[in-house]
Amino acid sequence: MSRDMKDTSIKWVGKVPNTWRVYPAKTVFSEIRKKNKDGNVTNSLKFYNGSIIRKTNFDADSDDYVAETITNYTVVEPNTIMINGLNLNYDLKSLRVGLVNELGVITSAYLALKPDKEQILPLYANYLLKAYETKMAFHNMGAGIRKTLGFKEFKNQPILLPSLIEQDRIARFLERKCATIDSVIKKTANSIDEYNLLKKSLIITTITKGIRSSRKLVDSGVDWMGAVPDSWKILSLKYLCSMQSGKNLVSEQIGEEGVYPVYGGNGKRGYYDDYNCDGKKLLVGRQGALCGNVHRVEGKFWATEHAVVTENKDSCIIDYLYYLLIGMDLNQYASSTAAQPGLAVSTIQNIRTCLPPLDEQAEIAEYLDREIAKVDALIVMKEKLIDELDEYKKSLIFEYATGKKEVPYCY
Repeated sequence: MSRDMKDTSIKWVGKVPNTWRVYPAKTVFSEIRKKNKDGNVTNSLKFYNGSIIRKTNFDADSDDYVAETITNYTVVEPNTIMINGLNLNYDLKSLRVGLVNELGVITSAYLALKPDKEQILPLYANYLLKAYETKMAFHNMGAGIRKTLGFKEFKNQPILLPSLIEQDRIARFLERKCATIDSVIKKTANSIDEYNLLKKSLIITTITKGIRSSRKLVDSGVDWMGAVPDSWKILSLKYLCSMQSGKNLVSEQIGEEGVYPVYGGNGKRGYYDDYNCDGKKLLVGRQGALCGNVHRVEGKFWATEHAVVTENKDSCIIDYLYYLLIGMDLNQYASSTAAQPGLAVSTIQNIRTCLPPLDEQAEIAEYLDREIAKVDALIVMKEKLIDELDEYKKSLIFEYATGKKEVPYCY
């Protein structure tokens, strides 16, 4: 049976049950601003995919940790609601609401809220604000150029309040349903990881052993290659291709539209009205955590200084070189002495690798193109499933947390 509904005049909420109340946030939430001045709380927390989890890469015994981080963080307790209200104009995809489950400290740049448990249950508050998040409500609340959300902007925003009994039913229902969805998402994500490992294994085996059966293998003298066919050459990468960094473009020069695509170290960045490369090329990421990744690009395009452009030599087919560079895992050769990891062309080009005859290179490239495409198709299906489950979860949270659907009384 449908319930009597009333209009809230809240753009992102719409109608709610007649019995629900609407109050300003400041009547049910207070801001937590307690700093960890004495440094006694060393459990550092962070946002991760809509949850608040422990940081695992902080050293609580480090002088820098205590002096620059831990004492300036906000102390939060279980049942605190966190909102990441930073850069709302520039990041439209991040999950910005999370519930704290343990005593810890977290950056004071985030908004920490203490629910008044006599009016709003923390778990329901968490799901309600996640429902607001699905409608991009926080982006409309923020102030300033970057649309930052603080308690000053949040305190007068409307909060939906069903009875505590109904809040409890909604929270327990969503907790169970979301846990089931999250379990399926996790299993699906794990299977994607397995497919990616399969791809990596297939590429390494094929580029070092080939696809022809029953022939003599000899030790290459290079750990990652192991034994290779005795007719193959072992030589430095510089004899297979030349490498040169692209040319700089400032962000303002890269547009959403233009004549030629622009590629950086991690793929396409946008468009520009000129090009500095023409033909079929390989681009290797030069800087950042993902440096060493490889992309095949064809046509006229601009390569930025964050990409290394390869020019294959006559002894090497570009499509074989593509898989060879992936199998070599260039990221492991990145220098970590600078602010971010980076690859030096001089280092990469002196890495020892293998080179089959041209006809066998073509066989290997064609085989890997075919087999990798099959695996990639499976990965795309899995990624689509995750996206669909994610959207279903968001819809479920919104429909029940805002009263559009009623939780069965068995919950």
